[in-house]
Order: sequence, then C-alpha cells, then structure tokens
Amino acid sequence: MTLLDDISLDNITPARLWSELDPPTRVLAAEALFEGDPALRGLAHQAIAAALRFRVAGVRKLSVGKRIDYLARVVRPEHELACSLLMALHLGRRQALLRSFLDHLEIPNEDGLIDADHELGPVDAEALAPAVAGLRERFEGAQVDLYLASLLALDPDVWGGLAPLLQAGPD
Repeated sequence: MTLLDDISLDNITPARLWSELDPPTRVLAAEALFEGDPALRGLAHQAIAAALRFRVAGVRKLSVGKRIDYLARVVRPEHELACSLLMALHLGRRQALLRSFLDHLEIPNEDGLIDADHELGPVDAEALAPAVAGLRERFEGAQVDLYLASLLALDPDVWGGLAPLLQAGPD
C-alpha cells in the first residue's frame, strides 16, 4: 500500500497530501521547516498555538523538539503552511531527488530550487515520463511518489502531466 492508494489525484491539495503522510515523514518536514526561513517558523508557531489553544509567546517558549512534535502530530495545516511544509521537506531533505528530476527535464536549478528567472510553463506527460522513470530507478518509491504528488498539489497548471503517470503507477 502506498501514499497514492489513499489519495485522489483529481483534486489533490497540499493540505490533503499532508494529511496522508506517515508520522516520520511529517517529522522530517517539520524539522526542515524549523531549520529554514524564520517567517515560516512564525507561521508554524501560529498554527501550533491555534491547535493547542496557547498564545504564540507560549509556543515560542517550548523546546524546538516539542514544537516539531506538535507541528507533525497535532496541527492540521491550512494551505499556506502545508505548502511550506512540503517544500521544506523536499528542499531541505531531498535535494538530490529534486535536482535529478529537474536536471533530466533540463530545467535550470540550484540544488533543486528552480532558478527565479526561468519561466516554467506546463510540462506534458510525454516529457515527464522518462524523468519519472529515472527517479524511480535511483530513489526510494515512496519518496518519489510523495515528491511527484507534491509537485502536482503545489502547481497543477505546470505539473498536471504527472497525474496520468502517477495513476499508472511505477510500472
């Protein structure tokens, strides 16, 4: 059973995808978020405070480990925070996977982060198929599925061509 067995790709959102993640993956994402941009930490603090019915100042006094645990286990993130968590996971913990995929598609990137001046338009399934196959050969299947599902959830206009490839499975 995989992540993709439990989620409909037709109307996938970052928040729905987050809700299907296993606890260890959520912890990795929360750790990566807390290591990154301070503004994102602030967003996480607000979500934790709301979930626990604490004041934000009280959340900030908790150890980072506790904040990570609450973010991973208790918070049901809204769209913006779910997007940030998924991006933090991949950019902070799975850069080799991102870099490999983008390099195969000849999309300019810096350690998996698409160059800001690159105009990215819709990528069709025909171009995506060999890149997806390459990922499946090099990386663990669950990580590949999550990354591809994340792309689809974060930007369906650009990555919509992934849907039929994900629905077909890792054949």
